[in-house]
Amino acid sequence: MKQSESQRAARELLQVTLLVMRSVSAEMRKSELPLAPAQFGTLMRASSGECTMSELARHMSVSLPTMSRSVDMLVRRGLLERWIDQEDRRQTRVRLTAEGARVVTDMKKRSENHVARILEKLNVDDRGQVVAALDVLERVLNSPDAVGWRPAPRSSNGARRHVSS
Repeated sequence: MKQSESQRAARELLQVTLLVMRSVSAEMRKSELPLAPAQFGTLMRASSGECTMSELARHMSVSLPTMSRSVDMLVRRGLLERWIDQEDRRQTRVRLTAEGARVVTDMKKRSENHVARILEKLNVDDRGQVVAALDVLERVLNSPDAVGWRPAPRSSNGARRHVSS
């Protein structure tokens, strides 16, 4: 693909990604416990297992003070719990509460259902093309030369599992 074709594809992919995220964000704000996309991202990372505040900040590409403020809010809402690691008191660890796990499950289901309703407007062939294009993008983005993050391993049912970088 020529550079200009690659740039056009990149521009269009980013535009569609922003449209999907805007639509999903609007759906998240309608829930019983509205969450900003970054808050949901924090909960998603925590749903894959306890982690340190530093790991969480790196995963979310934010500073430690920014992550600390975000975690403070999620702790106050009862979605995360935070504690000092007794083996390394320099580390603060974070994990989902039972309520946080329930919210993550609900938000994932709501988001998936929301996008599915949008995709239902496509005919079968168009949906097949979308899936095929996503498979190609996933392969490229999971390649060893895709810089900056580690691919998410597949679970036993073939779905992506969320992991930190």
